[in-house]
Parts: sequence; C-alpha cells; structure tokens
Amino acid sequence: MTSVRLPAQLPLRTRVRIVPRERTTPALVVLAIMLILVLLGPYINYKPAPFTGEGNPLRQMIFFGCAFTLAWAARPLAKPERLLPIPLILVVALGWCWLSLTWSAVPDISIRRLLLTTIVMWTIFMIAKQAGYRRSLSMMRLILAGILVANYVASVGFPQFGVHQAADLADPGIVGSWRGVMLQKNFAGATCALTILLFMFDAKSIRPWLRTIVIVACAYYLFRTNSKTSAGILIFSALCGYIYARYNPAYRALLIPLLSVIGAGLFLASELYWDVLVTPFSSKDAFTGRVQIWPVLIEYAQDHWMFGSGYGAFWNIGGTTPIYNYAKGWVTQITSGHNGYLDLLIQIGFPGMLIVIMATLIWPVAKLLSSRTIPRSTGALLITLLLFSAGHNFTESSLFDRDQIVQVFLTIALAFIWRETNPATSETILEAGDGR
Repeated sequence: MTSVRLPAQLPLRTRVRIVPRERTTPALVVLAIMLILVLLGPYINYKPAPFTGEGNPLRQMIFFGCAFTLAWAARPLAKPERLLPIPLILVVALGWCWLSLTWSAVPDISIRRLLLTTIVMWTIFMIAKQAGYRRSLSMMRLILAGILVANYVASVGFPQFGVHQAADLADPGIVGSWRGVMLQKNFAGATCALTILLFMFDAKSIRPWLRTIVIVACAYYLFRTNSKTSAGILIFSALCGYIYARYNPAYRALLIPLLSVIGAGLFLASELYWDVLVTPFSSKDAFTGRVQIWPVLIEYAQDHWMFGSGYGAFWNIGGTTPIYNYAKGWVTQITSGHNGYLDLLIQIGFPGMLIVIMATLIWPVAKLLSSRTIPRSTGALLITLLLFSAGHNFTESSLFDRDQIVQVFLTIALAFIWRETNPATSETILEAGDGR
C-alpha cells in the first residue's frame, strides 16, 4: 500500500479559523457603507469658510453604528479578546495622540476628531478579521468601480458639477480639472490611483478584459484630474509592486538594511546640498502654493517640537488656530498643511510623528519584506497601497487623519499586512508556495 505524505504547510493552515457567516456578512455590509461614506465624505462634510471645527453628526452616527454592528457580530461575551484587533504598535501610536489631548487648546474638538480616527481604525481591523482578505478585496473593487462610473457621469454629463469651475486659494490653476462626485480633483485623483493598484495587483480572479477596461478608464480620468501627485506616486508604487512580485522572498530581508542605507545617504546628501535642491522650488508658483505653507509649519514646529498643538488642534478650529500667529493672508484660510508628516509634527510633536511613522510605514514594510509566507501577489498589492499612502502624504495630508480617503486605504492595507504575514491568521497562506 502506497503512503501519501501531506505537505508540511498543512498543519499550519489548520490553525486558520473559518469565520462564521453571521460575522462575515455584517462585516462586508459595514465595509460597503464605510467606503461609500469615505469616498463621498468630502461632499457630506463640506462647509464654507469660516472653518470653526464643528463635526458632522450624521457621519459620526453612521461610523458609531458601523462599529457597534461589528462589536455585536463578534459575540464578545464568549471571547472578549475579539474586541482587541489593533496591534500593539498602533495602539501605542493612538495612545500618544490621546495623551496629546492634555495640552490641546481645544480639547472638545480634539477628542471628537481623535475618537473618529480611533473608531475608523478599529472598525477596519474588525472588518479584516471578520470578512477576510478575498471578500474584502471584492467589495472594495466593486465600490471603487461604481465610484468611477459615477465620476464619469458627473464630469461628462454634468460638467458644471463634475468639473472645477472656479479657482482655489491654494491652486489657482484648478479650473477645468475633473472631480466627478468627489468635490476636489485631488480626492478623485487619489481614488483613481488606488483603483488602478487594486485592479493591477492580486487580481487574477477578475477577467483580463475587465481589468484592462477599469485600469484604462481610471488612468484617463486620473489624467483629466491634473492630480500630478497621485499620478507620480502611482507610477512609483506600481514599479515597487512589480519588483516585489518578482523578487526572491529568500532575500527580501536584505532590502531592509539596503533601504536604510539609501535613506541615510539621501538624508546626508540633502543636508550637504540643500541650497541647490530647493532652488527649483523657490518660485511662488511651485507646488501650487505649498512652498508658502511649509515654512510656516516648520517655524511652528521649531517652537513646539516636543508636543505640538495637540491632535486635531491646529487647523480648522476657528479663531484660536495657531496659524494666525505665524502667517497672514490665504494661508490662514486653508484646512491642512498639504503634507501629512508636517501636519503630524505640528500636532503631536516630533516623538509622536516618529511613533506614527514607525507604526504605519516602517514596521509594516519590514513585515512585508521579511515575510516568507505571504504570496507574492498579495504582498505586492499591500506594499503598493502602503507606498502610495506614504508618498501621497508628502504633498497632501491624510496620515492618521480620521476618515480621509488615503488614510482609510492605508489602514486597510495595515490590517491585512498584519493578518496575511501571520501564518496563524493568513487567508492566503496556501498560495505562499505558488510561483516562488
């Protein structure tokens, strides 16, 4: 009688728990509601100046309702630990933000904003745990494809609504840029870029012709938005994803010290040749006004480098905003610093910024590069979402900022990085040996 040997990976797979349908279905419904709310959020939350920091009660009620639904579906009385999905390093980052409320000048506004950030993050990690990777991806692609269609209908069929008709304070050249149903061209551009990544990587289950149509349609719409940041970061992220998908996983860990050396070298070069590097950007028109915003934020950070203003206590808080002490004119009327890292620096200080960057960018990249179990296609998609979010925050602000579009997709990537790099929770571990 011939004996049959089972693969060595099989016992590892048996530790992966199958989530019951009564928890999967609510999680997918919540994911759909959250994505629609996030993608249409700029219109829902829009309020003309003056910006006094009040929230949107309807939006907050929906997010709390989503969180309560997932908490109920988790059956926490049987296992209370089910309500603790967020990894420790992100809990520490959130903890520093909560600590910063003790020195916030507007604690009521800060608490409301940070509570929303915490609820959104907790909800996404619960969705990843209850709905799983594949089902969540399918729902995300469906919603994003629907938003793409809605954007085309708005821009082509109703250009007075779906195309920018008036100049903006920080971007006078915005007229004529497509925005669809998303209020502002940069929101539409980022959404198109994220859609392209989701249909480009780990999407073999989708018919090639359908993937091609979506990617081409998104690329053209992205071009019409004139969102240069999203387009440039998309190309870089896609290239990194392509390299990841074809790189020998046995040597991925070597990339970590290599990237560290390159980063240190670039930092030293920027210190030595700073005057030469900034010359091309010294024009007032460079970066559509950002060059006038960033020096103000750096000056404030130099005066408050340790603690900052407190989470959510700098922009859009009414007459008490610190920006009035450092700038005049149109800079005082904007609602973000157009740089996620600088906005973190001025709100939670240098230590807080480092903690958040470590938790959301450095540590997750290290996990992906060092993982021997995650399939290449899965890792490629997750690292592209991570890198796109990291790059996008150099000229836009979304990092650790409530339900901002790019922040939500970054959190989704983080949730699945933690699950798919862990053999005990990975849904795709049986694929880890394919194509190696």
